[in-house]
Amino acid sequence: MPKKATLTVARRGKLVTKSMFSGYDVCINPYVGCEFGCSYCYVRFTVKDKEHDWGEFVRVREHMADKLPKELDKGCFRLEDGRETVTDDEGNVQYTEAGKPQKRGLFKTLPISETRLVLGTMTDPYQPVEKRHRITRTALEIIAEHPNQFKKVGIFTRSPLVLQDLDLIKRLPNARVHFTVTPFPPDVLRAIEPYSSITKRRWETIKALKDSGLRVYANVSPIIPLLSDGFEQEFAEKLIELQVDEYFVDPMQPYKEAWEAFKKSAAGLKGVNFPEIERIMLDKDEYLDWKFDFLQRWNAIREPIQHLAPNQLPIWSDHEHKVWVNMLNGQQMSKRVYGDEA
Repeated sequence: MPKKATLTVARRGKLVTKSMFSGYDVCINPYVGCEFGCSYCYVRFTVKDKEHDWGEFVRVREHMADKLPKELDKGCFRLEDGRETVTDDEGNVQYTEAGKPQKRGLFKTLPISETRLVLGTMTDPYQPVEKRHRITRTALEIIAEHPNQFKKVGIFTRSPLVLQDLDLIKRLPNARVHFTVTPFPPDVLRAIEPYSSITKRRWETIKALKDSGLRVYANVSPIIPLLSDGFEQEFAEKLIELQVDEYFVDPMQPYKEAWEAFKKSAAGLKGVNFPEIERIMLDKDEYLDWKFDFLQRWNAIREPIQHLAPNQLPIWSDHEHKVWVNMLNGQQMSKRVYGDEA
């Protein structure tokens, strides 16, 4: 069990920034760092603290209340939109000292009414600290009441605490919640997500979100050889029973830092064969075969009952190979146009 997170005040930086998530243009992260401290989290690569490990620090964006309205008052966002090669007046390519072509950013301006916003790309907006500081709720109140309204608003979380803000979330334009459920045995889940809720509580939260009338997308993540084997039946059936609108089945990418942290957090657990798991994941061909087999098993369970959720979209999401597959027809999806429905 890691130490409880040390809380500090975040610097007064920009709050609305470009999103790297498909289907969203901009993002807001109410906190820097995350108390959940999931050992496999990709954010641990980019958000660091000199004195604390990942999961043991949280910087609170206390300036949300006074700065976010000012950013929304502008009515639009200037976002980088690709890069271009720098040339001189005669069209000659300019080079860096290292001999590479110079690049500069291209920008576009989006009015808020055409902008898709997501909360929680680099932190869970409903981690435990939200109980006390309510920075996420402050952001939602501002967004819901501001005259400049977004095209749609999404929230990424794994926490039942999201239910405390149902009143606000339902007021947001084209609102949806992306909720993570992890297919691991309870002892493994507790070791790698020490402060997250148990699987049963997460299913209950998804049901409450759906019962409220919200669009709900489930992230079945991460799936890992041996640890996730055997959960296909429960998860495929439960996602259809709960009538989630979409779900992603997402294999873990074997990044060295995340994998080493994962092994360290779950060291000593009975029945966890890390050498065999690692052998499969680090052999690209074998890992690809395992993914294919897992997907086939999932589909064998899903297909006979998919008619019970006729409007549901199940997606296979293999980030390692940069592939999304519509599990209904086996066709590859375009991330570029995903999310354009709203």
